[in-house]
Amino acid sequence: MAGNDYRMRYDDEIKISFSARLKTLLTKMEDDYDDYIAYELNWMADPRSKYANDMNISKLDISDSDYFFDAVIGGRRQYVKIGTFLRSYFPGVYDEESIRKFSTTIVQLKKGVKVTMAPVGTRLEHQPFKYNPKDVRSTFLSLVTKTYPMGHETEVLQFLPDLEIDKFGNYYKIIAGDDTTMFSSHLDTADRKQVDTVLFSKMEDGDEYIYTDGMSILGADDKSGVAVMLYMMAHNIPGLYYFFIGEERGGIGSRDLASEYDSFDYLKNIKRCVSFDRRKTGSVITSQYGRVCCSNEFGGALCKEYNKSGLNLSIDPTGVFTDSASFMDDIPECTNVSVGYNNEHTGREIQNMTYLIKLAEASLKVKWSELPTVRKVGLNEEVLRKHKPLINDIKKYAFGLEVKTVGYQDKIFVKIDTDMADVKTIFDTLSQVQGLMYKHKNTDPYVMFDDAFIKIELK
Repeated sequence: MAGNDYRMRYDDEIKISFSARLKTLLTKMEDDYDDYIAYELNWMADPRSKYANDMNISKLDISDSDYFFDAVIGGRRQYVKIGTFLRSYFPGVYDEESIRKFSTTIVQLKKGVKVTMAPVGTRLEHQPFKYNPKDVRSTFLSLVTKTYPMGHETEVLQFLPDLEIDKFGNYYKIIAGDDTTMFSSHLDTADRKQVDTVLFSKMEDGDEYIYTDGMSILGADDKSGVAVMLYMMAHNIPGLYYFFIGEERGGIGSRDLASEYDSFDYLKNIKRCVSFDRRKTGSVITSQYGRVCCSNEFGGALCKEYNKSGLNLSIDPTGVFTDSASFMDDIPECTNVSVGYNNEHTGREIQNMTYLIKLAEASLKVKWSELPTVRKVGLNEEVLRKHKPLINDIKKYAFGLEVKTVGYQDKIFVKIDTDMADVKTIFDTLSQVQGLMYKHKNTDPYVMFDDAFIKIELK
């Protein structure tokens, strides 16, 4: 594979190098056609990102065969289907239509075929911003006049009321009256560079839809959630309102907050975290990251509350990730509610504005503090007493990485955060933890890996 290589890193180990011609093609797809899959692949080369290399690929290039990459796997050169590669690296993220479109576009561009964008409809002129959060439509349109990739979140503050900022750069506001409910959305959008949007509107089956000319994402993921929260705040619905940074890059802001969850007094009584960041119009999410994030009893009760206002929500176990998932070890009921966007992360992103307004209005009528709390987090008392000396030692010990004890479904784990850590620090920390485990006669623990965390079950 001739030419310069663009390398992807996982922790500090080089995993994949992209050929120069593949990188050029992906950049064209991202810049000229706002192809989100190309954007995500380009992000792999960013040193701040981490992607596991399940297929053990060392090099990747465009293939002479259509719909294939040319790869080096275990030192041997072979073909890999584009769809197979995407499904391996991004399991459950892209539907088959998006994968097919990406594969077809690569084939067309490789052959020099001009790729045309879909036609657009009635254009909306950008209006001067006027703070009026009770007008969901005008608020949303102001929020999506530009895209706001990670690092540009502070620019969204011009559309928001005065907020507090936490030590990690997230923004929040407390409206007194309910210290058990947390609402969340995120300020960043899923693109690499900031662009101005060209907005359009159309009516379909009595609903208004907002979308772009196809040359940029819309950013409804998650400005729709922001608009709902601003509407609720303007009507003084009690709760803790959190606007997170870096969600599109792995929940950076929410994970940071979760890493020091116990140190914030305003989080101590939270029983439910509700994110407004789900596609379509019918879901209350009960599972994220392959884990139960809220009980069916809680999810069903929330659906019932919303459906009193004429919505048609139901519990949905097919969630992937949003900020509420960061708190599954700390908050009993964590969910994600549909806000009406579709085709997120692409130039075809579209927002059902009629639904968004209905959702915002219905959110005022939900009896948030009365929703049931069924799912259990926290430390099992019996196991806690058994392992109290070990837990106390862990609390007192100075590790190179963050090590804490967490509870989940009547089990207790030692949880080690390896995010952005080098191999030596991980090794040293694990050795120290192992020493403490042996000291307290925990010689055969069950170890599991959860994203950037290592979890060791105490039995």
